[in-house]
Amino acid sequence: MSKVIAYFVLLVLIAIGSMGYFVFKNVNFDNAYNENTKNEVYVSMNLPTYKLGGYQSEKAVVKAGEDIAPEQFDDDCYAALLVNNETNEPIVAYNALRRIYPASTTKLMTGIVVCDALYEGKISLDDNVTLSHDISITEDNALVSDLNAGCTISVRNLLYGLLMRSYNDYAVILAELVGGNVDGFCQMMNDKAYEIGATGSHFVNPHGLHDDNHYITAYDMYLILQEAEKYEIIREIDSYKSFSYSYTNSQGVEMTDDISPTNQFLSGGYALPSNITIESWKTGTTKAAGNVLTMNTLIDNKSYTLFVADGTSQDDLYKKISIMFNLTN
Repeated sequence: MSKVIAYFVLLVLIAIGSMGYFVFKNVNFDNAYNENTKNEVYVSMNLPTYKLGGYQSEKAVVKAGEDIAPEQFDDDCYAALLVNNETNEPIVAYNALRRIYPASTTKLMTGIVVCDALYEGKISLDDNVTLSHDISITEDNALVSDLNAGCTISVRNLLYGLLMRSYNDYAVILAELVGGNVDGFCQMMNDKAYEIGATGSHFVNPHGLHDDNHYITAYDMYLILQEAEKYEIIREIDSYKSFSYSYTNSQGVEMTDDISPTNQFLSGGYALPSNITIESWKTGTTKAAGNVLTMNTLIDNKSYTLFVADGTSQDDLYKKISIMFNLTN
């Protein structure tokens, strides 16, 4: 019984102590705020400042539904884009976010994914690849090499033939080498596109021959071209005006292939102004895509990205690119 009384007394004391604490606190802080008191605020001029970051600080941004100076491109172009890479400012934007067919400009993304495998040490430029089967390319007028089952060729030469001469069978050979099969490689292409922000694109093959579900936007190709610029081997390939390489046929005989660029500014089909240097580039042509050319260029030592998908002719394509050259002045 005495224990019960002791516990009761203890609880009463705790309750009284708690009430006393709150009463004390309230009394102690009652009317503590003096509205006549003003605190001085000191602002240091040495506080750190922060530069605008994020996507818009590194790349040009084109708003949906907004065309910029489209007047000379809107009649016979599927899409056009000209970006000043010094300021990240779009100078021309026509249908820049519209889904269009990329044709062989697809091979830039193919080259990027292959280069990632190179940089990760999964393959080497000096690796030799022996074809286990013929590569079937059935689209009319599609560029293909003379390779067939049993031929052996290096990864380096496959990349040159892919990007410089735009051989469609080389795209399949490289896709099977790096991705295990074409479907697996195309998933890698789509993953890479998403990684660099090219989310308006979808790839179902490594060469760009027509498929309704295979598409890009002009803006996405701008992003892809900026990514391609990071790889030394791509810049090296894109600087050549001709290239000669060899491979071994199925009988073990060494064969030679002399190739020239599909970019007519480099192969001599159209004159390139003396103040312009082409860095990275890719052409593309199919019936559905029209004539396509995208390039990173130096114009008076300033960097620009150009893209035109023209529905009229190759002559008109290069005329439109020349208009873009003039618009940079």
